[in-house]
Amino acid sequence: MTTPNETSSIETGTQTTENIKLSDQQYQLMQVLWHLQEGSAKAVHAQLSYLGLAHTTVATILTRLEKRGVLSSRTVGRERIYTPLISENAARRSMVSSLVSTLFKGDDKQLLAHLVKETDLESGDLADIQQMLAQANLLEAKND
Repeated sequence: MTTPNETSSIETGTQTTENIKLSDQQYQLMQVLWHLQEGSAKAVHAQLSYLGLAHTTVATILTRLEKRGVLSSRTVGRERIYTPLISENAARRSMVSSLVSTLFKGDDKQLLAHLVKETDLESGDLADIQQMLAQANLLEAKND
């Protein structure tokens, strides 16, 4: 586990896990591939039909993600089959890190304070958050 001052990155083609930035559409396509583990543009398009994206749009986005090193592909028959090269957790971690860096000047505590302040918490939510923090502290202490 890294400390706040450490960074970890894993090279994935031209992309590292510390600088992954995905648009909403890109993230939605990636979610489908993470769920399927691999798939063609046709399979991804079918899963996202409710978005109203053209098949060609889905194929273009997948090609661009591959060029960025987020996906790999292979040809099977007449279709390209795409496979994620990054995990959903790595993408989420990178995107949140970018958000914290941009909006909160790198201060994770400010993000947490903002979420607590701006979110309508139900009774018991704060206790759940405290329990998650306690578990995170236990894991961190165990890894030290």
